[in-house]
Amino acid sequence: MKKYIFTLSACFAIASLVFLSCDKKKDNGAITPTYKEDATGTAGNPNVNNQTVTGTNTLTNPATNNSSLLVGGSGWSNPTCISTNSLTLRGINGSVDVALNFSQLPAQGTFTYQISSSPGVGACSMVVQNAPNQPAGIVWYGKYGTVSVQTTTSSINASFTGVQCVQQSFNFPQVSVSGNIGCN
Repeated sequence: MKKYIFTLSACFAIASLVFLSCDKKKDNGAITPTYKEDATGTAGNPNVNNQTVTGTNTLTNPATNNSSLLVGGSGWSNPTCISTNSLTLRGINGSVDVALNFSQLPAQGTFTYQISSSPGVGACSMVVQNAPNQPAGIVWYGKYGTVSVQTTTSSINASFTGVQCVQQSFNFPQVSVSGNIGCN
């Protein structure tokens, strides 16, 4: 019987030590989560004019199909020209606006330029606004292609076939641009 009392006393002593050693201490300086009802304050955004956002916004592409654009010919106007020392050749037909941008005035003669995101030596950029058969208001940027430019003392003519243009945030769909922009 003494053996059982001794064992029971030993178990009780060990349980008491474990129970007392697990006493949680509160840190008054720590930030701890709680329920809204128990919290102090408004439980809202402390700066209502500066909204906080978690996560990311998903971009949606309004364009869904590839299309093509033929530039030049009847109905197209060319408001900028080399004779005005403009670094941009522009073709406009209604709301459709196609611009070729150069880093410097093309020299006289025939030269080939590669389409690039920004104009440079041997490269020009193309920007298309309001391409037909695409949602209005979308800007398309030339991704790749070749432009042949012929310049004389009184005129400039840029010809291109199959220049692929995409949106700034999306590589699909594409607008394929062919034709020419020229002026006297």
